[in-house]
Amino acid sequence: MRLSFVASLLVFFAIDASATTFTVTLLTDPSPDGCLPGDCSLREAIEAAEANDPGGPTDVVLVPAGTITLSSSRGSLAVTQPVRVQGAGSDATLIRNAQGGMLFEANLGANLALVGLGLESNFSGSVGASISVYTADGSRLTMDDVLVKEGHVSGNSGNVMEIRHSRLLDMLTDNGGDLLVEDSTMANVALLTGASETTLRRVVLDNSLDPEPSPGVYENVYVIAGLLTIEDSTITHSSIYLPSTAALALSRVQYLDNTGPIRTEGAATVTIEDSVFEGNLVRALYAAGDADWTISGSTFVDNRVDGNAGGAIVFEDDTFLHISNSTFSGNSFTVAAAADGARGGAIGYRNGSGAHLVLTHVTIVPPSASPVGVVGTAIGGLGGGTIIDFSNTIVRGSCAMDAGVLLNNAGNIESPGHGCGFDTPENRVDVDPADLALGVLGAHGGFTPTYLPGEDSVAIDHGSAPQCLPADQRGWARPGGVRCDVGAVEADADDTLFVDGFEG
Repeated sequence: MRLSFVASLLVFFAIDASATTFTVTLLTDPSPDGCLPGDCSLREAIEAAEANDPGGPTDVVLVPAGTITLSSSRGSLAVTQPVRVQGAGSDATLIRNAQGGMLFEANLGANLALVGLGLESNFSGSVGASISVYTADGSRLTMDDVLVKEGHVSGNSGNVMEIRHSRLLDMLTDNGGDLLVEDSTMANVALLTGASETTLRRVVLDNSLDPEPSPGVYENVYVIAGLLTIEDSTITHSSIYLPSTAALALSRVQYLDNTGPIRTEGAATVTIEDSVFEGNLVRALYAAGDADWTISGSTFVDNRVDGNAGGAIVFEDDTFLHISNSTFSGNSFTVAAAADGARGGAIGYRNGSGAHLVLTHVTIVPPSASPVGVVGTAIGGLGGGTIIDFSNTIVRGSCAMDAGVLLNNAGNIESPGHGCGFDTPENRVDVDPADLALGVLGAHGGFTPTYLPGEDSVAIDHGSAPQCLPADQRGWARPGGVRCDVGAVEADADDTLFVDGFEG
């Protein structure tokens, strides 16, 4: 089994036949006296590789199964040129530091590859953050099948880090370099300084994997600077915080059962598409500051909060929030919050000095039974200075908005009441839920669950043409009939033809 695994790694990394291979035979860390056949420690092997021509092919350090305990008095394993350290697998080869500190250090000019290794720094409980892998300015780090049990993986400006098929149970930090993580599991991410670009693709972000989370720290994903892009991934037992001018982009992300929302405070930019937010206990999104949010093709299901506004989303301050082609279902409050008159089961606002919400082709459905005391099972809020603009949106539920909040509205449907202020002839109010005929939340095509109106629904062909979007939540072309339909889904759309004209 192990030989098969190592062989596959050799093929994947295409070892240069002219490269020098150093085989580690000692699991101890004695004072270095040269890497000799049958008498070579990990430190001695790396020092021998460092003594080779830095312009030559990448030297290989082969590490057997077992545990190697480094002596902290001898410092880190420093690399300044191309070196690959290859173990027998992340669950077979463990490298750890006896008393905390740094394990691997990639200095200027280094190209360090770590393959098939387990890493553990600070296992003895020494005070302060320990580092498993540090990459300096102008270096490159590649990790594949690496288990970081404890200790930060940290990158500096001007470096490149690529991590695949790995498990990082401590903090991953980027200070202005370029970072790519694919097909991996992670506990924490921090983008701290500089114009860094970080992409997480097909990852699981789960803070519960961290065996020793930092006390008093609420968010485990910090985006203080740069751009964080997350694609085709799952985020759970976590929360995301953008306190300043950073940017976040989510595509096809499952944000499930989290302990905190995605939150902004400064002039951040957030773009979310084709994602699902479900079962989050402190709402899904908290849009504050003067941030700019754009949400499309996404679904918010059964999110809750013990707060005064916004079961799924709350927005305030000078935030601009544009939501299109999206669905809200079953979002609400805790019993205690509802009893205190919490507002806006799906979307809530408060403290708005210049906040603006634009809803275009959105479908909002409340829980089958809301806790007693909720004011506005769909949308509601507190305080002035907020503007809400509805178009081609279905509100099956109630609103609780102060006078002057509603700006423009056309093509909307409110069912069963008429408390949202849709008073112009271009809207429909007091619609019987049976005539709305939304059906049930389910898989009706596309990346996210939606409500598909029945063939006799009043939502069909009653959208306002000037606000009609070219595609629905699933990406299918509008209009499917004479006019576009109200809500997130175009019931009459051809389910084999996408808006770009290509068949699915």
